[in-house]
Amino acid sequence: MEILKRDKFRCKVCGRRPDNYVDIELHVHHIRPVGEGGFTHEENLITLCDTCHKGLDPHYEWSLYDLLNNDAGADVKVREQQKYLQEVRQYREARRKSSDD
Repeated sequence: MEILKRDKFRCKVCGRRPDNYVDIELHVHHIRPVGEGGFTHEENLITLCDTCHKGLDPHYEWSLYDLLNNDAGADVKVREQQKYLQEVRQYREARRKSSDD
């Protein structure tokens, strides 16, 4: 319920809310899915309507962090990007070492 309150009971993608549209069903969405290491924490949760939630492809969409109204979302995005770049560096280093052998 805290996430819905934080997001003012409004879909953060399309802006619709149940007060104005009776067919709106809101969901609290994990930006980074739990199965991919995401946590159930406010910096990883966002309010989406049923239509926008179903329309996510891929389901893990980094740009959703930009829609959060706090700095935590930006911090998570930066950490995710740094982690990715570190993994790329490690991969390249391992490839370089294996080609030297």
